[in-house]
Amino acid sequence: MKNSKIDLNWVIIILCCVILSVLTILFSYHTTLFFFPQTIAQENTIGYLNDNTVTLLQNYTPLELSHLEDVQKVMSTADKIFYVSLVLSFILLIYGFKRKLLPKMLLYGGISIVSIIGLILLFSVISFNSSFTAFHEIFFPQGNWQFPSDSLLIQTFPLDFFIKIAFIIFIQTLCWGSLFIVVGYHLQKRDRCKN
Repeated sequence: MKNSKIDLNWVIIILCCVILSVLTILFSYHTTLFFFPQTIAQENTIGYLNDNTVTLLQNYTPLELSHLEDVQKVMSTADKIFYVSLVLSFILLIYGFKRKLLPKMLLYGGISIVSIIGLILLFSVISFNSSFTAFHEIFFPQGNWQFPSDSLLIQTFPLDFFIKIAFIIFIQTLCWGSLFIVVGYHLQKRDRCKN
């Protein structure tokens, strides 16, 4: 009976690691996109992506509009995953608090976040273009994401825009992961001192 309880605790901790990683990456994405300085054209296009009742001011080609529709679907899915992971994290953290697992959940969750982001950042630093291409091939397998450098969409969202946003998302996520590690470590230390 005790072994099954230990196994369940580790399942909960591992599940928390995965969900906290997803949550912090998506939270960092949302806050970065919200606070990142944008041109009027970028702001209008992102507004359209978040709410297709917004009128696009740019005269995008049908192929560019098709890609924007695909981006809109990805962003909508990311929003749904964010809210589900937020609710699940809340439930897991309450469960962890009641079962005295919270320190381990935060510590290992933070380590998972830092490790995942560290690997992604490493691949991006080694070759941002390859990482950028891999990202688009995963999320836009239909292939309508490549445009000539003089296209309006590329002029509106140059590669530099994505590099800066990705960097800020990574740094912010690393900070959240580090915070979870520090809090988890100190909670574990406090619990050991009590015993």
